[in-house]
Amino acid sequence: METTNVVTAGRVERQNVTFQRDELTIAGHLFTPPGFDEELQYPALIVQGAVTMVKENAPDNYAPLLAREGFVVLDFDYVSYGESEGQPRKNENVEGKLKDLQAALTYLQTLSYVGKIGMVGICTSGGNAAYLAATDDRLTALAAVVPWMYEPALEEPFWGSETIEKNNQKAQDARQRFAQNGEWLTTQIFTNDPMVEGFNLTPGEYYFDKHRGGSVNQWRNQIFWGAWEEWAQVFDPISQAPKIRIPTLVFSTDDALIPDQAKKFYNLLNTEKELVWSEGYHFNFYDVAPEIYKAIDAVVPFMQKHLADS
Repeated sequence: METTNVVTAGRVERQNVTFQRDELTIAGHLFTPPGFDEELQYPALIVQGAVTMVKENAPDNYAPLLAREGFVVLDFDYVSYGESEGQPRKNENVEGKLKDLQAALTYLQTLSYVGKIGMVGICTSGGNAAYLAATDDRLTALAAVVPWMYEPALEEPFWGSETIEKNNQKAQDARQRFAQNGEWLTTQIFTNDPMVEGFNLTPGEYYFDKHRGGSVNQWRNQIFWGAWEEWAQVFDPISQAPKIRIPTLVFSTDDALIPDQAKKFYNLLNTEKELVWSEGYHFNFYDVAPEIYKAIDAVVPFMQKHLADS
C-alpha cells in the first residue's frame, strides 16, 4: 500500500493511494476532510461509479463533496480499468468487482483514523455495492444513487434474441482469442446509434460530451467483448436485495435508468431502509448541479446517522 502526491482542493486533501487484490495493484484516491487529524477517527465511505467509469469520472465529483461533510472517502479504478492492473483490460466481472470492493474495505481498515465504513454506489456500482452489502459484514451502510439494479430477466426485452445470440458468439470468440494469444477484442460499452455496435444503446450524453465524461482522458468507451455474458446474463443485484441486513438508502428518480428496478430492489430489502425519490435526469447525477447536490443531501444525513460511533 502506498500514498503519494497530496493534492489540496479547498480544505479537502486528496492522496493517490494503492492497495492489493490477488497480487494485482489497485489505484485509488483517498480524500480527507477539512481539519483532518490522524489521531482522530472518522466515518469512511467507498464511492464508485457506473460501468467502465474510472475514478476521475463521477466518483471524483462525489468524493470531495462528501469529504467536506466529515468523511474519509476512497474511490478507485476497478481491476482492469484506469490505472489499476488486470488483464484483459476493461473486463466486467461480477465476482472480480466484489473482490475489489472487499480489498478496499481491507485497505480502509488498515488506516488508524477510519471508523465505520459505508459505500455510495452510483449507477452500476449501486448494484456492485449490493453484492458487497450482502456478503461482507464489515460494511455498515449502503447508499445506491440512481442505481442500475439489473437482473438477467431483462436481457431478452433489452436486446432481443438475435442480438443476444450474436453477442454470445462474439464473447466466446473473444475469450478464446485472449486465452490463446492475449488478443484483446473490444466494442463500445455505449452507443447512441442503433447502426453502431455496442453493448448498450443509450443517449449517454455524459459520455459522448467532450466537455463532460468524454473529456476524462483515463476513460475510454470500450469494453472487452468477452464480458458480454457477465454484463447481460450474470450481473444480478436484484437477487442480492433479500440478503442485505445493513441500513440501505435507495435514491432515484422517474428519469433515471430502469427506475422500476430501483423500486423493486428497495421492496425486496428486509432491513432498515430509506427510499428518496427525487427529480432529475439520470446522467446529470454524475456531474451536474443541482442533481448531484440532491444526491449528496440525501446521502450525507443517512451516512452520518448510521456510521456514527455508538
